[in-house]
Amino acid sequence: MCPKSKRRSWKVVLMLVMVMVALLLIACGCWLWEPRAPQRSFTLEDLFVEQDAMPSGWVAHRPFLPAGDDLCTTECTAVRFGVAGREPPIQAEQDVFRYLSTGIAQRTFTKVYLKKVAFLEPVSEWVYQSSIADQEHFGCYEWAGPAGLVCEWAGQYEEYIVVLRCRMVPNEMSLEDMERVVRAIDARIAEYLGKSLENGD
Repeated sequence: MCPKSKRRSWKVVLMLVMVMVALLLIACGCWLWEPRAPQRSFTLEDLFVEQDAMPSGWVAHRPFLPAGDDLCTTECTAVRFGVAGREPPIQAEQDVFRYLSTGIAQRTFTKVYLKKVAFLEPVSEWVYQSSIADQEHFGCYEWAGPAGLVCEWAGQYEEYIVVLRCRMVPNEMSLEDMERVVRAIDARIAEYLGKSLENGD
């Protein structure tokens, strides 16, 4: 028969373990029990901007899986725009990523995307802010070689993250042109997610 003191110490250890497990469950509760994203009646490709949002002469290439991208999940796709025969042939890319929940998308944007693009420099001329994105980020960097200045905008909308990367082609793609494309993305997302754009957007 075990002494009473040993039985008491086991009870104390068991109680401590139960308290620790309960605290962990409470701390992780928002992740474990957060609501899943709803079923959608549209595809990721439906969220691509129309070709006419891009500069004249640019064409959309075939959508592809952005394999190797840190943001890619089981639901991700991308499309590139550019001029055939030009070097480099790709002038812009739009990526669309979908996650299991809004919470996962928020954490991925903050902890993965923002760290990934920490090298991007802010541009004072960029003033556009989406009225429907939950989070967004914009910046540019100078890429060696023929690519030149490249700018990137990303927005998180509910369970989606959308990234637009543009090469600033002289006389074709400026910050104003890129803003027009981002506004087209906002309008597209608003249409499919049933959101209202603020006046002027």
